[in-house]
Amino acid sequence: MNKKLLFIILTLIFLLSAPSIFAETVNTSQQTIADIPAGTAEEYYNRGNIYGKQGNLTQAIADYTNVIRINSKHAKAYYNRGNIYGKQDNLIQAIADYTKAIEIDSKYAAAYSNRGNICQIQGNFHQAIADYSKAIEINPDIAGFYSNRGNAYQTQGNLHQAIVDYNKAIELNPSDNTTYYNRGLAYYGIEQYGKSLADYSNATSNNPNKEAYNDFIKYVPVKKASDTGNVWKQIVQLFEGKPILDKKMAMPATVAAPVAEPVAEPTIAHGVFAAVAEDAKAAENLAQANSKKNDTRSIPEQDVRNLLLKWAASWESGDMKTYRDSYASDFKSKEMNLNEWISYKTNVREKSKNINIRIDDLQISVKGNIATAVFTQSYSSSILKDKGKKTLELRKINDVWKIYKEII
Repeated sequence: MNKKLLFIILTLIFLLSAPSIFAETVNTSQQTIADIPAGTAEEYYNRGNIYGKQGNLTQAIADYTNVIRINSKHAKAYYNRGNIYGKQDNLIQAIADYTKAIEIDSKYAAAYSNRGNICQIQGNFHQAIADYSKAIEINPDIAGFYSNRGNAYQTQGNLHQAIVDYNKAIELNPSDNTTYYNRGLAYYGIEQYGKSLADYSNATSNNPNKEAYNDFIKYVPVKKASDTGNVWKQIVQLFEGKPILDKKMAMPATVAAPVAEPVAEPTIAHGVFAAVAEDAKAAENLAQANSKKNDTRSIPEQDVRNLLLKWAASWESGDMKTYRDSYASDFKSKEMNLNEWISYKTNVREKSKNINIRIDDLQISVKGNIATAVFTQSYSSSILKDKGKKTLELRKINDVWKIYKEII
């Protein structure tokens, strides 16, 4: 998602440059490294903050590590070091540091939210949602926490719950344009077309975001059959009338739930990490800054997740061309080859209406060009309701992930 549905996406922009971030310990806007001696825990901590602001991540980690050697209960040092590990894509170490910060300070809402962001990147949505919920319990007044959780719900395909969280985020911060885009995409997904158009109209009038346009076209390449008023076209026209757009951009032939970039309260990097800001207002400002989406990095687990979301959404919408394209040519299931499988599924699809698929507890493992995705699928249609564990085995073919085995 943006946001995107669908929509976690997830490149990181270093935000340590925000002047308010370090105000609680030292006015870094007026100091340099030479101004701060090293020796005490707080001196190392303040110097680490400046190194982080300058982009010297290796030295910042070294200073935060020295803080921890001197004072093993310094929660903020663990938190800031976790932020930088996240910036370096060292997600395991980032989670370890956030977890340690939480052990020291059980009310550290930002650490819960940032750990949730890492879990979302890893595809562990159950834990991500639990962490966001804990952050909200501790501090229910931060819009970014609700946006984070809404993004996780949306990526799972739980659009109704995502909308509940987006509503709260917008209530707390009515100027959060990204959340309007995400909610608009979710509304389209549940066929509330008037509300979808209203959100896109509001957001494009304030900030015609090219990435939001890309997301809409990516996740909804064609209008739904129930969209009799062709709101899809009206939303596209909202963007096309804005000079920020590249009119030559091709439309991806995919349908998927949006994979949104996670957003957070204080984090040092886009969507996931920021330096400490204990002041509520400063935290809120950082949370909204983090909600600005950027290009999604190519991460194997994320690419697999995107393929699965495209696969599920194409089945929901009846886009059998995209559905077939999700499979490898040598796919086998229930003793059927790919052609037999698609014929069988097309027959099922023609008899079914109001199809809804929800994916929970998605666990993805990747080893080279082979991946396994295990999840709980809740399926409902006019002829069937079912819930159970499903395993998909995937292979990377010509740099594209394809499903080659389905185990129910």
